[in-house]
Amino acid sequence: MRVFCTLLLLAAPCRAQEKPPDAPKPKPEARAVFVAGVSLLAAAKTVDAITTRRNLNQGAWENNPAFGRHPSPAKQAGLNLGIFAAQSGLFYLTEHNRHSWIRWAGRAFIGYFVVDHAQAAACNAGLDPRAPGAQNCGPLIF
Repeated sequence: MRVFCTLLLLAAPCRAQEKPPDAPKPKPEARAVFVAGVSLLAAAKTVDAITTRRNLNQGAWENNPAFGRHPSPAKQAGLNLGIFAAQSGLFYLTEHNRHSWIRWAGRAFIGYFVVDHAQAAACNAGLDPRAPGAQNCGPLIF
């Protein structure tokens, strides 16, 4: 019995030399999807902000109450940057989740906002602030 206990005590440190298993790494496509989604969101938000600013400079007003009726360029850029950072952060968290339904929900979330900003930019480009009557670019769904 004494020999068995001695061998057991000596054998435990021998296993400590083994290399610990590597932590699971995110799938390579997760990074590609994240970069593509964030890039498309940044492009759509930028074009929307540029066309909105162009219209604001020509006398139009902003319908989004978060920005106010006539936001300064700094306020518009700051709010857009903050919203972009929050959306990108949420997308990062969903894209690096192990559940596929959460990843796809995040992809749908980012896709909706890309299409919404692209539609708003296209609508903004078609507005004429000097035209008689009010013209509005509403949100995509709501």
